[in-house]
This record gives sequence, C-alpha cells and structure tokens, in this order.
Amino acid sequence: MRLSVIIFAFVSVILFAGCASPTLANGKYETSLPGREDFVAVYNGMLIMRLRNPEKAVGTDDGYWDWGGKFKVREDNQIELDMDRQTARKWNFYYQLSSNGKGIKIHDLRAENSFQLDYMPPKRQPGRNAAGGTGELPSSAYPEFN
Repeated sequence: MRLSVIIFAFVSVILFAGCASPTLANGKYETSLPGREDFVAVYNGMLIMRLRNPEKAVGTDDGYWDWGGKFKVREDNQIELDMDRQTARKWNFYYQLSSNGKGIKIHDLRAENSFQLDYMPPKRQPGRNAAGGTGELPSSAYPEFN
C-alpha cells in the first residue's frame, strides 16, 4: 500500500512538472528601432499593444494599430490573441507574435521581416509604496472651498 502511494506521488510530480504553460512576464516590451514607437505592455494575462499600421504611412493620425485584451502563449511560443474573428483575420494577415525568452518577436508578414521588442521590467519609483502612492496626499491636491 505504501509503495503504491509513493509511486503515485512520483508519477504525479513527473506529469505535472512539465505542465506549466509558457507566459510573458509583466512589464513593457519595446523596440529600439529608430522612428518606431511599437510596444507591448503585459499585466496579469492582459496585453496592450501598439504596432505600426501596415496600411498607412507613418505620421498619419492612424499610423499605429492599438489593441488590448487577453492572450495566451502556446507550446510553440506563438502568442495567441483573444480577438473577435474579423479583427484577428486583419491582424494575422500582417503580424505574428512569438515569445523568445528575451522579449517578443514581431513577424511583419507584409514586409517579410521581423523585429524584437525587448523586455523592460517595471520599476518602482522612489518614495512610493506598493500601491503607487506616498501614503499622503500633498495639500495642493485638495480643492479649496471659499
């Protein structure tokens, strides 16, 4: 009886040790390419991204595409975005995203090239508590009543 419990525990550990799904670290991922403002921000399973609009010239009002929502990283490190079907078709026609350990690789299918978004870890500002505040509001933050 005791041997069967030990074998069951051992097999369970082996099975579940490799089951952790890949994910992206919280923080900002940005490019160092000149003239590009592409970035991805990740926080607790949510992703916000801004990528150059492949259909418009840079410098126009709609020079970038913005999107935010849930995502998952598949076993093959491809990043799957939780978009409605029509939006996903448009984005997937131009872009593929993948995680590569150092950051996010953006595959620009139209231009037939790719570029890297490097991970920038979140930084706590000096004098701030974990909630982002200093604990007290300055007197100038309160409205004046006459």
